[in-house]
Amino acid sequence: MTADQIIFGLAVFLLAGTVKGLVGLGLPTIVIALTTLVLPLTESIAMIALPTIFSNVWQAAVGGNFWKILRRQWPLIVPLAIGLYLTMWLVGQKGPDWAFIVLAAVLIVYSGLGLLRIRLHIHADLEKPLAPVIGAISGFVAGVVGVPIIPLMPYLQGLDIKPSELVQTLGVVLCATSLTLTFSLLNFGLLDGPRTVVSAAAVVPALAGMWVGQQIRRRLSVEQFRLAVFWALLLTGLYTFASRVL
Repeated sequence: MTADQIIFGLAVFLLAGTVKGLVGLGLPTIVIALTTLVLPLTESIAMIALPTIFSNVWQAAVGGNFWKILRRQWPLIVPLAIGLYLTMWLVGQKGPDWAFIVLAAVLIVYSGLGLLRIRLHIHADLEKPLAPVIGAISGFVAGVVGVPIIPLMPYLQGLDIKPSELVQTLGVVLCATSLTLTFSLLNFGLLDGPRTVVSAAAVVPALAGMWVGQQIRRRLSVEQFRLAVFWALLLTGLYTFASRVL
């Protein structure tokens, strides 16, 4: 990575951290979406390793329901972790060209669901049989593009989980994802010394952005900001698709 690319990447982490501080999620998604405009996908994935661990460990620890959530979500977490590692082993290391098509599709679907306010409602009887399937698919997506938001996010948001507990649930599941991703990157040599330094440096703007986002939350309509984020992700997804296909 050049100096200009590193500076751009750190600025993106500040923006993404601000979004996470304001609406509670979106850091890796925004980082991957924007940095891949100037960086190879494998470089972008390596950059998010340490910032996502720090932010998700904090989110997973706050709420007092860690062990309860872990007991409920392990059928989702285990296949997700295995699927992520195997995908990194098979295809993630090579950064295949079609990975950008997957990334574009993930951004378009995720932002579309948010803009249309579509929320699934999953019956309790379906949770156990669906969890391993959702975990495996999300692990594949995370192994290819670095973020497991589809179908993981709609699935978790569709479960019968109290809003106060959902934030910690996202933290627990994404913490396991980020730890597995970082282990895979280290094991396959994609997170070497220079990339580790850049990823560690990105922790600072990411956490600073989270603080800024929390301050903005007191003065700005979160709903308006949330819609702006989804529109930005949609446009980025459409641009990514057009630049690779057309």
